[in-house]
Amino acid sequence: MEIQLTMNIDTTEINKNATTYSNEIHWLNTIIDARFKQHFSNEGIQENEFNPPNLTEDQSKYALWVKKLELGHFERLVVIAALAYSYSSNVFDKFLIKNKGLDKRFTEFGGKIDDKNSRFIPTLETLTFLFYGNEVEAKFQAQNLYNEHHVFNRNGIINLSAKSENDSILSRTLSLTEEVVQQLTLGVEFKPDFSNDFPAKLIHTEMNWEDLVLNPVVMDEIQNINTWLLHKDEITENKILSKKLNKGYKCLFYGPPGTGKTLSTALIGKKNKKDVYRIDLSQIVSKYVGETEKNLAKIFNIAENKDWILFFDEAESLFSKRTSVNDSKDKFANQQTAYLLQRVEEYKGLIILATNLKPNIDIAFSRRIQSIINFSMPDIRERKILWTNFLADLSDIDETTIGRLAKEYPLSGGSIKNVIQSAWLLAKRNQSEITEKEIIQGIRRELIKDGKSIDSI
Repeated sequence: MEIQLTMNIDTTEINKNATTYSNEIHWLNTIIDARFKQHFSNEGIQENEFNPPNLTEDQSKYALWVKKLELGHFERLVVIAALAYSYSSNVFDKFLIKNKGLDKRFTEFGGKIDDKNSRFIPTLETLTFLFYGNEVEAKFQAQNLYNEHHVFNRNGIINLSAKSENDSILSRTLSLTEEVVQQLTLGVEFKPDFSNDFPAKLIHTEMNWEDLVLNPVVMDEIQNINTWLLHKDEITENKILSKKLNKGYKCLFYGPPGTGKTLSTALIGKKNKKDVYRIDLSQIVSKYVGETEKNLAKIFNIAENKDWILFFDEAESLFSKRTSVNDSKDKFANQQTAYLLQRVEEYKGLIILATNLKPNIDIAFSRRIQSIINFSMPDIRERKILWTNFLADLSDIDETTIGRLAKEYPLSGGSIKNVIQSAWLLAKRNQSEITEKEIIQGIRRELIKDGKSIDSI
C-alpha cells in the first residue's frame, strides 16, 4: 500500500532506511533466538551468528550514519534495540516468559515491563545478556557506554531513563534522541521546534550581511566572532592551541532596544551556516527548585552535539549578579547562576548574551566572556544608511529628505523599521505612495510608544 506523506520528505530515503532497518531487525532476531537456544539448552553459539549485516554497499542514511561513526557490533545492537522498542516491540515478546519453577520472570534477562502496554522494555543488562551471555566482565565493560568520551555521548545519540530507587546503571532503559530517530527513519536532519520540552526557538532572517549597519568598532568585533567560527576547529585539533585557548566563545551584546543585537546574531548564524536558537527565558526560569537547571540542561545537552549558536535574549534575568544569602530564595538563585556558569564554561560553541543592562551581569560571567560589545544608538551616518536601505524600492523620497530625517530624528534601526511599516500602512489606507508626510506620522507614532513627542526632539 502506498503511503501518502504531506511533509516534504524524500520517500526514497525512507525506503532505503526501512530496508536497512529490516536487515538489522532480522539480525536482532537471530541474536535473540541464538541466545535463548544457548541459555535453555546449553548449546554453543556460532560466532558468525552475531555478525551484523554488511553495510559496505548500503547507501541509506541509516547505513551511512553507522559507517561514519564506526559503530561496533554491540553499539549497533543498542541502536537497533532502541528503535525496535518503538517500531517492532514484538521482537522482545520472548522475554515475557516466566521461570515456571519460581513463577517469576528470568532476572538474568534484565529489562522492565511496560505495565500499560504489557511490553518488554530492554535495558543495558538485557543487551549485554544478548550479546555476551552472563559474562560478568562484559557487564562491567558495558558501562562504558555512558562514558563522556564514548561515541554515543560525544554525538548525543542515547538518552538514559531517570534513575529509580535501587536502579543500577545496567537496569535503566535506553532510548535514541529524537534527532537520531528522525535521521535513521525519515532520513532528515532534526531541527527541534519550540515546546514545553524544548524552550528554545530557531531564529532566522530574510536580511543579508550587506544589510547590517553598525559602527566600525562594533563591526570589527563581529568580524572577530566570524573569524573564530571559521577557525574554531583548529583549536580542538591543535594540542598547543587547545591548552592555551578557550574551546568555546562567549559574547555579551548590550545596548538599547532596536540597535541590532538580535539581527546581528541571526546574520552571524546565516553567514556561517549555523543554526541560531533563541532561549525563551520565560519558559526556562521556574520557581520550583531544580527546574530551571533541568530546563537549561535540555537545551545544552542537545546543542553541545549540534554546534548551534545559543542566543540568550534579556540575559540579565538569568545571568544577574549573585546576592548574599539571606533566605532560601537567594540560595536557589545563586545555585542557578552557578549551574549556568558551569554549562556556559563547558559549551564549545558560540553563546551570545543580549541585554539592555550591562552592569547587572554577574562578574563571574564577565570573566568568561571573550567579547563585550556595546550596540549604541546609530549616528547620523548610520541612520542615513538605514533610512536609505529601508526605503529602497518602496518610495521615491529624495536623498535630501532622507538626510534631514537622519539628522533630526535619533531613532534606532528597529524603530526606523517600525516607522516604515507604519508609513506603508498609512499609504495603503490613503491609496497613495509613501511620502514624507506618512513617514513623519510614523515617527510620531513610534515616539508616542516611548512616551515622547515629535516636538521634544
